[in-house]
Amino acid sequence: MNQKSRLHDFWRNHGIVILIFMVMSLLSVSIMWHYKFIIMGSDMHFHWERIWDLRESLVNKSPFPLVALNQYNQTGSAVMALYPQLGMLPIAVLSLVIKSFIPLVYTVLMLRNFFALLVAYFASYSYNHNKKISFIFASGYTLAATILFHAVISYDIGRSSSMIYLPLILFGFLNLLEKDDWIELSIGMSAIIMCHVVNTAIAIFFLIVMALINVVKLLHKEKLIALVKAVVLTVLLTALYWIPFIIIVGNNSISFPPSYWKVAGTDTYIWYLSIIQNSVGPFFNVINLLGLVFGIIFFRRLGKYSKQLLFVGIGFLVLCSKLFPWDLIAKTGINDSLQFTWRLNIIPQLIFCYIFAEIVVKMFKKLSYAWIAIAVATIAIVLLQLQAQTSVVNQTKNSFELNHKFVEDGKTYRLNNNQDFHNMIFSNVGVVDYYPSAAVKYYDNTNNHIAIYNGNQRLKVKLLGDGKYSFKAPVAIKKMTLPFLHYKGIAYEVLVDGKTVKTIANKHALLTISHLSAGRHHVQIIVHRTKKELFSYLFAIIGIVLLIAAIVRKYVFKKNK
Repeated sequence: MNQKSRLHDFWRNHGIVILIFMVMSLLSVSIMWHYKFIIMGSDMHFHWERIWDLRESLVNKSPFPLVALNQYNQTGSAVMALYPQLGMLPIAVLSLVIKSFIPLVYTVLMLRNFFALLVAYFASYSYNHNKKISFIFASGYTLAATILFHAVISYDIGRSSSMIYLPLILFGFLNLLEKDDWIELSIGMSAIIMCHVVNTAIAIFFLIVMALINVVKLLHKEKLIALVKAVVLTVLLTALYWIPFIIIVGNNSISFPPSYWKVAGTDTYIWYLSIIQNSVGPFFNVINLLGLVFGIIFFRRLGKYSKQLLFVGIGFLVLCSKLFPWDLIAKTGINDSLQFTWRLNIIPQLIFCYIFAEIVVKMFKKLSYAWIAIAVATIAIVLLQLQAQTSVVNQTKNSFELNHKFVEDGKTYRLNNNQDFHNMIFSNVGVVDYYPSAAVKYYDNTNNHIAIYNGNQRLKVKLLGDGKYSFKAPVAIKKMTLPFLHYKGIAYEVLVDGKTVKTIANKHALLTISHLSAGRHHVQIIVHRTKKELFSYLFAIIGIVLLIAAIVRKYVFKKNK
């Protein structure tokens, strides 16, 4: 079969689904976009600092920076290396084209929803080859009110991006069990690793549970080989993240985001309210509940692995609830790493959306009834999503407009225009997360661009972006500590007035220069790629080549036989 015939068959089989997904994506932002404002989600400032730093690094032809040379008040924070960047890269690129902030945010959300619908649909279809089940699953999972919480109310780019790839992990693992096929699993795990660390850990935990349930089948030679291939390719593809991570964390004591509260399960009443109100929160919604109920009632109609998934989903629900004794592990590292037990909800939400889709299709043997059920389910899903958008607008339309530089004063703000966006992104608010531990006590100095010279004299420097500063020294300076973090394992070059100078890191992990004359000076800090870091690019390139070869072999050569 030639390429033209293959594309024709693909469009004939899936074209109408893709067109419907386009319409769904437009509807998924329509009500919020109509009101022409953006709610400043709880993590929006943090993630847009990351996005803007990446954007400026692209402009300055230094992509994938290890440290912040533009945002976070140009402190040199390693947040850029230690927090995965895949989810924000498309946004940074689009921001170079779409200059108006509100259309940019909603265009990104619309395109992400469309992409997520396609990923969920084809991931499911690769496993079950059932368009009806895959269509309902993709719609119910992607258009859930919970997604609006992660993507809009919380505005966590990493977490919401990683959820796009969970279907690839679920069905990729099932494909490995059924067909010794490892490609989807490897792509899904690689993508989620490059998006969000905590959700990666949750996905791995889910895979471990599923592997233990199917351990006898997994021990077959062909499946073990497929699993090894998936792991090796994932390690190669994600080298751009884990190699710099190991370099920095292995050489420095890092201040990671702490948890200021004790992790606890969710109260049953909150689950109840979330379901009946279709709340825009991280908990259950109507489709998830129906999936759980249908799965129990029509248990015998479920496929072998769907039956397993039902029990796994119920197990995760117990973990999320007060039934699990979280007090026993509240003083362990899990408290700081997990932060919220509702993070675990991503697994039952995924599972019960799929079970809902499977039962809706299987309940009706007569084709006409099945199509009616699918139509009703689809309309209900879209209406629930539109209601969730309305809820977001009603909750936030009375928020304060951010018509001043952003400060953390506990108020909820909204952004109406580009100036409001600039008030957010170019504020003096910073974060101590990912600092070297020794530098934490000097956070106020670094965040407020205060250099220390000749002992304890203070001098405010001007930020010029791209790691550049300017300042006027009132006297000759013997030694100056710059408001810039120094991480062992990273190669820094410092230019003073265009000439490279020797630098050291003081005991508080801050860059220090010496022997400056009185008068105006310009300093530029350049971060070079080390030999160890270059290995990350080599491994990633090898991984990409192997992935392309595997895909060509699977989808081109085998179909030509």
